Amino acid sequence: MKIQPLMALVVLSLPTGPGVRAAIREFKARTLGLLALACLLVAAPATAQVNYAVSGNTAYVTESPNASGDIVIASTFNGYPVTVIGIFAFSRCTNLTSVTIPNSVTIIANTVFYDCINLTNVIIGNSVASIGEFAFSGCTSLTSVTIPNSVTSIKGLAFARCTSLTSVIIGNSVTSIEGGAFSGCTSLTNLSVDAANPVYSSLDGVLFDKAQTTLITFPPGRSGSYVIPDSVTSIEGNAFSGTSLTSVTIGNSVTSGDAAFGRTSLTNLSVAAANPVYGSLDGVLFDKAQTTLIIFPPGRGGSYVIPNSVTSIGQQAFYGCTSLTNVTIPNSVASIGDRAFENCISLTSVTIGNSVTSIGDRAFSGCTSLTSVTIPNSVTIIGDAAFSNCTNLTNFTFLGNAPSLIPDWHVGGFTQFASVGPGAKAYYYCGTTGWGTNYAGLPTVMLCAPQIAPGSAGVKPGGFGFTLTSLTNQTIVVEASVNLVNWQPIWTNALPGASAEFVDPEWLQHSNRFYRARSD
Repeated sequence: MKIQPLMALVVLSLPTGPGVRAAIREFKARTLGLLALACLLVAAPATAQVNYAVSGNTAYVTESPNASGDIVIASTFNGYPVTVIGIFAFSRCTNLTSVTIPNSVTIIANTVFYDCINLTNVIIGNSVASIGEFAFSGCTSLTSVTIPNSVTSIKGLAFARCTSLTSVIIGNSVTSIEGGAFSGCTSLTNLSVDAANPVYSSLDGVLFDKAQTTLITFPPGRSGSYVIPDSVTSIEGNAFSGTSLTSVTIGNSVTSGDAAFGRTSLTNLSVAAANPVYGSLDGVLFDKAQTTLIIFPPGRGGSYVIPNSVTSIGQQAFYGCTSLTNVTIPNSVASIGDRAFENCISLTSVTIGNSVTSIGDRAFSGCTSLTSVTIPNSVTIIGDAAFSNCTNLTNFTFLGNAPSLIPDWHVGGFTQFASVGPGAKAYYYCGTTGWGTNYAGLPTVMLCAPQIAPGSAGVKPGGFGFTLTSLTNQTIVVEASVNLVNWQPIWTNALPGASAEFVDPEWLQHSNRFYRARSD
């Protein structure tokens, strides 16, 4: 349309005649041909970017790996309505920036826009009923989404890892939002729901069921502190996963949902005093009687001494506490739950109380800073993969008989010590049973309790002393006491050899002094 006025101007400026008119006709033909070719070149990429196929009486979008820029999905193909965007249709199309989905489409299948990292805008047609698993997962440039009223279900992880997503508006027909739909959306601060929705509601940007008795999803991008309303009786699993919250107060009506607080930055969990099921102490979540430690705030670090009231450590109680360095488990604890300390990568020391009878599956898996661990003689069962992937753990000292091992049914063997530190060994003491030359893949080494050689005790050059024997393969600590109640370590022997001489140069400074030797 821009060329024709220019042509008219040229015609008016040329002389007339048969030759000139023929030249004009040729010029017009060539120009129109070039214009048609230019239009074709402009339209061709948009057409070629999206691939379609026909199935039955409808068409669908197939894998289109070359899609880029701004695309508009056609509503028909070869006379058939386009109703489905198929699996992986635009997955990892990293140059795709904008998509318009027509009203003919009813299904956005799984992983359709997976990792389209430059997709900034999507318009979802008003006939779409279902958004599949991982459909928009990893679309890190997507900033906002409006779920139209036609959508009834949002599948699991549909918008996971959309790190620039700040706002989501959920239409009035959504009746199913599966777990983790918005997990990892670290900028998402607001989830709003159409007031006419019969199943879901929002309050202060948080997603609830309609009656607001179940907290479903807390926006992962929110930080600070949050008080769960007293109307809430349950919290869905992983509801707070990935949030930057530091403190949560559980209201007085919550009776289930303690799994919701894993994989967070929380440093404090407190519970309303009137809550009948849960209690808290020093920011840690317990049952009401404080006999089960349920969740240690994942954002907390440093050392922690578990209270003497605790008899069991719950499943995943310390899971992923990456800044936790030391834990003392008291003699009141009888069981350590599955995955209780898994992936506590900074944990360098754990003292296991000598009342613990069972260590759960994967209980200490991935604790890569552990170098040694002492298993008390009370332990009778060690779960599958309990210490697997503790890549620096080389010293396992067992104070009692060999505990029973729970097999890994997937591999048909025992994986308690899979991928531990190089040269790792299992040390056990004389007089205990169940040991052979190998224990679940670890070479075994027998230790004997240190002995004071008969007749060796007495005044020596430099002080009172005695000779210690049976020291092979172990570090020996001598402790002293004035009352047989309070003992203090005063000497350590880490040198190789079967015996060593101990001398106390301070023996005359005490009216009486008792000694004992132990392995460390």
